[in-house]
Amino acid sequence: MSSDENIVARIWRYIGAFQHGILRVFGIFVIAFFLIAFIGSLFSSDEFDMADNGVLIFAPEGPIVEEPTTLSPNDAFTASLLGGGPGEEVLLRDVVDGFRQAAEDDDVTAIVMNLERFGGGYPAALHEVAHEMEAFREAGKEIIVYGDNFSMSGYFLAAHASSVYLHDMGGASVNGYAVYRTFFRSLLDRLYVTLNVYRVGTFKSALEPYLGDEMSEPAAEANLYVFGDLWNAYQDRVEAARGLPGGALQSYADGFPDLLVAQDGDTAAVSLNAGLVDHVIGRGAYRDLLSERFGRDDETGGIVASNFFDYVEANREFQLLPADKIVVIKAVGGIVDGNGDGGVIGGDQHAELVRRARLDDNVRAIVLRIDSGGGSAFASELIREELEMARLEGKIVIASMGGVAASGGYWIATPAHEIWAEPTTITGSIGIFGFIPTFENSLAEIGVYEDGVATSATARQPSLTGGVTEEWDTVLQSSIEAGYERFLSIVAESRDMSRDEVDAVAQGRIWTGQQAFDRGLVDSLGGYDDAIAAAAERAGLEEGDYRVVEFRDEVDPFAQILQMLGEDARLAVFGDGLLGSGWLGDMARDAQDEIETINMMNDPNGVYASCVECNAFRINQ
Repeated sequence: MSSDENIVARIWRYIGAFQHGILRVFGIFVIAFFLIAFIGSLFSSDEFDMADNGVLIFAPEGPIVEEPTTLSPNDAFTASLLGGGPGEEVLLRDVVDGFRQAAEDDDVTAIVMNLERFGGGYPAALHEVAHEMEAFREAGKEIIVYGDNFSMSGYFLAAHASSVYLHDMGGASVNGYAVYRTFFRSLLDRLYVTLNVYRVGTFKSALEPYLGDEMSEPAAEANLYVFGDLWNAYQDRVEAARGLPGGALQSYADGFPDLLVAQDGDTAAVSLNAGLVDHVIGRGAYRDLLSERFGRDDETGGIVASNFFDYVEANREFQLLPADKIVVIKAVGGIVDGNGDGGVIGGDQHAELVRRARLDDNVRAIVLRIDSGGGSAFASELIREELEMARLEGKIVIASMGGVAASGGYWIATPAHEIWAEPTTITGSIGIFGFIPTFENSLAEIGVYEDGVATSATARQPSLTGGVTEEWDTVLQSSIEAGYERFLSIVAESRDMSRDEVDAVAQGRIWTGQQAFDRGLVDSLGGYDDAIAAAAERAGLEEGDYRVVEFRDEVDPFAQILQMLGEDARLAVFGDGLLGSGWLGDMARDAQDEIETINMMNDPNGVYASCVECNAFRINQ
């Protein structure tokens, strides 16, 4: 062996030893982390101390969600660049349970709310929280809320408080709902991209941004009908809570420019004069006001109070007995084939969760809690099949629709004995589409072509670089039409309707929960608790004779640690993203949302039941 080979071998051994050393150090670090956490949990006190004055601070950060959102590695990288990602989130059940417990707790006297970092939520979630706020006040307790500015979602909750304080340079942005999307048709034409689209449904508008430069008349009609219903529900609830005359919010939204001019640009004065808020006050003066009333905490400088979410955690009930169970399976996010990665619904993954519940003799009922605008038709069918089998084998199946349960989200609800929706749930969108962008013309512009031979007319599959043949156009359109007919038949059978009756309310059109109830697409109007009660009643279970258990996919703890470390590193390096939180960043993130929706499409047959516009209701309204 030459001296050069000895040197190379020696270097290679050193590299190997160095790698093993790093792994050992990392392993020791992980073990030490768990040991410190375990020992800390043994010696720390988890006892919750309620403030003597009975005040809770409710300061939600981020949007209200059904379950926490996770990021896949690819999405995390994109978020690093654009400043996206889930960030802080608030669980709907935590908020509802907290208000409910506090209403019944004699030790709680008031809740002080700060909505500065509140990220909004679907209308159905906001209405559910508002209901609990009303119940809290009906128990003789007080809610005080402050905001520098109120978004649509934030003000909806604020309106249900006993007193609403607004910063003297702030305002209440109660301007109604709107949905606008970014359209790419002209850009794609300039890039010579060929769009091969296959769809059924007059109102199926998921792909419109790629087919034209403006919203179609059917889509505008359907969206305005649903948005109008949600806006009416918003107005009715807020006007009743604030004691405003009917039409006050419509006048405020329509006449805001003139109202602002009349007040010399003072937005806070406009909100005060319109009766939307009770007091206009600066932050410092507001804090002093609260301190005078509730006392000042010398350690924090804030008022004497306990944290709302600590209170929820301290009062959380862990049910171990009895043996009979009602299993809750949450279907949250887009529906994709395979396993969910990054906060989506995996067809295989969720079908397995249903199968676990189906094969468990102690499970008497399954409640499918849906918050999804759909996705892969095949993945939706896998979940529906398992639910149908559970029903046929004697399990009670109840579907509970959250903020949105549309298209594929409605598909997976169809096996249920009962479908429950909130009046402001967004549902329907019964339609199918397929989408294959091809780049043969784009490549031809730079001198790149595809050619070859095939032994049959269909042997040449659709190709991104070669396009779609006439034969495959026929195959794909036929598949889409068959998928739509299958969707119609599934709904018709489950709803005891004829095919034509379903088609009349389908065609890809979205509805609110109330509108869907009026058209026979849902059985009852109500929330999560109503669905649990319905499941218990159908299963013949009395209160106290069963426990509610959530089935979810097991997460690797080691992967969770890496994810947390990666997120911390992302925030440290990129912060709000390379594009920041300004206008350019916002525009990039809006376009990213459109592209990510298409990027999630992995149905093996290229057939999708998805409601893209449904997501417009959730955040920052």
